[in-house]
Amino acid sequence: MKIFGTCLLKNEADIVEETLSYAVTWCDHIIIDDNGSEDGTWEIVREMAKTYPQIIPWRSKAQAYSEALRGDPFRAYRHLSSKGDWWAKLDSDERYIDEPRTFLSKVPRWHHVVVAAQCQYQFTEADLRAWEDWQRTGQKPPPAHERLHFYRCDWAEIRFFRHRPRLVWPESASWPVHMGLIHPRRIRNRHLQYRSPQQMQLRLDTRQQAIRQGALTFDHQRDLHSWQQMIVESSTCEDDRSPNAWHINESNLPPLLEKPLHRAVKLFMHGTGVWA
Repeated sequence: MKIFGTCLLKNEADIVEETLSYAVTWCDHIIIDDNGSEDGTWEIVREMAKTYPQIIPWRSKAQAYSEALRGDPFRAYRHLSSKGDWWAKLDSDERYIDEPRTFLSKVPRWHHVVVAAQCQYQFTEADLRAWEDWQRTGQKPPPAHERLHFYRCDWAEIRFFRHRPRLVWPESASWPVHMGLIHPRRIRNRHLQYRSPQQMQLRLDTRQQAIRQGALTFDHQRDLHSWQQMIVESSTCEDDRSPNAWHINESNLPPLLEKPLHRAVKLFMHGTGVWA
């Protein structure tokens, strides 16, 4: 079983090395598609590829953002994949709580899709105080996964799908057609999305540019223009240092499985090989 990570990124120089150094521990191939970074991200990726053969700096090209872009590296490298391998949507600012290779090895062969419960890390007033202390004293802040602790687990999305030779990913689609049955257990993921005032402002500026180019994925941030608007109260978040850290409350997440009839149809179509 091989795991192929496809990573579409832009302006993530502060964390891309940290993320990829972790991802190479469980990905066999990491295909990097850089969407026109201007902060040195692409240069970091190319330098890391000299040390880690798993990292493939495939493309650096500025273009209007769309989730459909994630299909480009799949179509370019699917020839390396065999039936039963896994493809992963890999973001440049994440770190799994459940070890992916172990998790995927236990997914029954008739399940084809794995959904992640996204622990969305926030930048709180406590994080701001710590950041300002590091800046004032000239200390280098610890890595993001060590210094960020406050999160909200209120989102879930598809992160893995199992490869099949006849799988089709249309150029206009966010995911392949007929990916298969969803596994009934979610893998837990730490999404380290907000990490410093400078990074948050760059993220906002980058997404505002994508919105102006027609991207709908970031529409919920259309009215955000300053990193100060993104600070949240730590009291409204979970703390990963607590004894009950990363416990998933399913009622806070979108429904996981297909409706029974839809699931039965999928099981039949895949089981008989019609959707092979």
